Amino acid sequence: MELCTILLSWIIHLSDFEQVDGCPELRSVTHEWLETHACRGRSCQVLGWYPGAGDVVYLDDRMDLQGDLYHSSIALHEIVHWLQGRAGKALGLCTAGIDAEREAYSIQQRYLIAYGEYLPTGAVTPMLSCSPVPPGVSPPG
Repeated sequence: MELCTILLSWIIHLSDFEQVDGCPELRSVTHEWLETHACRGRSCQVLGWYPGAGDVVYLDDRMDLQGDLYHSSIALHEIVHWLQGRAGKALGLCTAGIDAEREAYSIQQRYLIAYGEYLPTGAVTPMLSCSPVPPGVSPPG
């Protein structure tokens, strides 16, 4: 069974999302590509990214999605964002974006716990805010 289909099944099982037809494409890209696109050219630790539209989830090509539970949980997290986008949630807007991130981390954590693993996720969640970005500072992203 395709990885995306399995992860989508987990998301449906662990959340209130409804079953959908199809899956996003899970596209492997270099870490440098992720930094350019997801982090706006800044050095960052991003391993996965859903841009908020379309049917492609971008994943760091260094990850072992089949053999590493934490890595597959990152793909699951990004598929949650894909589902959120399909459901019409405003992923890029401040409070809605923070709520979407919290939901994705919560489902990711339940997935890991279902496998008997507790691995920290969502360390950035407490730092998310809707405060205005000072002039000359790039917004997070």
